[in-house]
Amino acid sequence: MTDESKVVVAAPAQQRDPIIKALQQAGLDCELICQPQDCSEAPLCRWLAPDQLSERSRVRFVLEDAIATLEQTRHAFRSRQLAALRHRLQGLLQSLSEDGL
Repeated sequence: MTDESKVVVAAPAQQRDPIIKALQQAGLDCELICQPQDCSEAPLCRWLAPDQLSERSRVRFVLEDAIATLEQTRHAFRSRQLAALRHRLQGLLQSLSEDGL
């Protein structure tokens, strides 16, 4: 999972440069996506082709989603059990990534 923002723009290729300049001037560290193949995470992207994800990619996506949800709600619940679960899921995702997932 990456912390880099994604900006999806439906614009012709000739309009990319002004958009990129505007994003850089705004100080945004992001990836501009005008076509599906422009996304560095296209094989895992649920917006581009959720039905075409492999089983392994779906497992990775679900783990990342669960970890993100636990991370976003950790201050609301302050549960050691949920924190431990988040850490176990992160470890599982890491080990699966090392195995080529």
